[in-house]
Amino acid sequence: MAFIEISKENYQHNIEYLAEKAGGKDKLMVVLKDNAYGHDLEIMAKLACGFGIKKSAVKTLKEAKKINFLFEEVLILADHPTRKLQTDSISYAVHSLEGLRKFPKKSCVHVNVDSGMHRNGISEDELKDAFIVILKNGLNLKGIFTHFRSADQLSSEQYWQNENFNKIKKQAKKLILKYNLPMPKFHSCNSSSLLRREEPLEDDFARCGISTYGYTHIHESFGEFDLKPVMSLWAQKLSTRNLNRGERVGYGGVYELLKNDMVSTYDIGYGDGFFRHDGQNELILEGKNVCGRVSMDSMCFLGDAKKVCLFKDAYYLAKKFNTITYDIIVKLSPYIKKVVV
Repeated sequence: MAFIEISKENYQHNIEYLAEKAGGKDKLMVVLKDNAYGHDLEIMAKLACGFGIKKSAVKTLKEAKKINFLFEEVLILADHPTRKLQTDSISYAVHSLEGLRKFPKKSCVHVNVDSGMHRNGISEDELKDAFIVILKNGLNLKGIFTHFRSADQLSSEQYWQNENFNKIKKQAKKLILKYNLPMPKFHSCNSSSLLRREEPLEDDFARCGISTYGYTHIHESFGEFDLKPVMSLWAQKLSTRNLNRGERVGYGGVYELLKNDMVSTYDIGYGDGFFRHDGQNELILEGKNVCGRVSMDSMCFLGDAKKVCLFKDAYYLAKKFNTITYDIIVKLSPYIKKVVV
């Protein structure tokens, strides 16, 4: 069956590299949402824990419950708690004042403040009201954070948003002292904003997702970064046939053999989360031409190799399909077997 290889060495390399930029492993939160960007949540969580990482972020409570025993804190980015109190090691990102009012007493929360992305987050004008809700409802404020909208682009917006966040932090700290609350952790940097920093990290930690898996889409003018792809995707042979020149392969017969050759079918397709290549243009995967259209559960290549590699680095496919590496790796089926090497 098709399988994904996870490079333990490359994952550790990326974490060490990012931790050094952040100022230590205590200042790095690894983002494991959406099945660890397609790499397998539980596998990557155990590896990260083994490398000394103490904080992680996921999408849902279901994900958090699977891995919270491995970390001091797991931050849920896009889910609300049930009425039943969860463990103190699980925290929730809160993206609006309305949402904050719905959290059960004693919930651990990180308040998202809108520093200019305008996707979600509590506005600066709502900050005092948010603290009143936190006090009234007995919530445990563990963090205040924001998210940068253009950290990977060549623009000044990163600095503008950072200044906005610094202004909000000052206001928040005054309210924390006023209401005699424990000082929460402040965090803002994602992968790109951490990579492009030349000065020490001001926040308590950075949240890194795509860079831990070996990728960045940061503008090339910021330099090159020593990241190594963690995932490679492989398919295994289902069958082989000898075909003659002029015979056509697959749906629509869009691929015609130019000479007598062997064609083999492999066990992966768009049903497994790979892109549906229509066969109209050339698609070369790790040196091998795809023969015709990609089917739901299979694709064809010339030759009779027992297994073929579809990618070791998702950048090529991202460029080929006019998308980003996230889109390539996160859509792969969670049912594809993972092998740590």
